[in-house]
Amino acid sequence: MEEGGDLRDGRNSLRMRMKKVFHSPATHAVIIALIIIDVLLLLVVLLVDIDVIEVHAETPEEEEELKLEVEEGLHYAALTIISLFVVEVILKMAVEGKHFFDEKWEIFDAVIIFVTFGLDLALAFSPVSYVVRDSVSLLIFFRLWRVIKIMAEIQYCVRKEVPETIDKEKLAKEKADWLARRKEAHTNV
Repeated sequence: MEEGGDLRDGRNSLRMRMKKVFHSPATHAVIIALIIIDVLLLLVVLLVDIDVIEVHAETPEEEEELKLEVEEGLHYAALTIISLFVVEVILKMAVEGKHFFDEKWEIFDAVIIFVTFGLDLALAFSPVSYVVRDSVSLLIFFRLWRVIKIMAEIQYCVRKEVPETIDKEKLAKEKADWLARRKEAHTNV
């Protein structure tokens, strides 16, 4: 019976450590960086697709082939990043439990991530026409909403860090005042 309690305590301890990791400023910085890279990859794919960024080769056939290879490479890089976000959401769900669903932003983010991940996989591994690929690519562009997520991540970091800093400063000032009063009391004796 005690073993079950130890196992449960171990899981709760792991859950608490994972919560600290998910809510750390370093984790939020990594997420922000990945979001920025993901958005940039999507923009470059779009710009290559509409020929704003041109791909040059010796023949038109080689140029078209090279363009497809560049788009495919960028697409796989973006798919790797969205895969990391899928893992992040799954881990957050496991760590936060039912509290994960209290945050509407988290739910919206999870839906966007899972839908775009599914669409990305469908595009990557199934032969579809350019019309279908372009239509689905527009849906994947929903990931750009994550720019808003960047702002939410920054807001979370500021909201968490500023009160902690203020509390530390307040505590340090109270301690200094107490020490000054104590020193003054000893001096007057």
